[in-house]
Amino acid sequence: MDLWRDPEPDTGSPARLERIREAMLDSMALHLDDDTPGPVVWTRVLAANDIQTLWYLRSDVMGLLSSACGETVAASQMSRITELFRDQVPAAQFASSQRRSSTLT
Repeated sequence: MDLWRDPEPDTGSPARLERIREAMLDSMALHLDDDTPGPVVWTRVLAANDIQTLWYLRSDVMGLLSSACGETVAASQMSRITELFRDQVPAAQFASSQRRSSTLT
């Protein structure tokens, strides 16, 4: 049965983890002003120590960006960030994320 399973995803190098983290932080910094409450999400992204944690924080970042700059801009930013996770999370997880984002457009 192991032959039918997806191969284990690349657990990611520290450089890849940092690239994803920076993309998430840059996106928030670009679209949030000083009056927008966001430190909790910001802190969680900074504290994340693995790819899976960042993967699950995408929804928090999306919610924050949606309220700050609108769902269309937020979805565009998150689509770019989500692509950075390719080969980093299980294929089934990535595929369900792609299905959800395609229904939004």
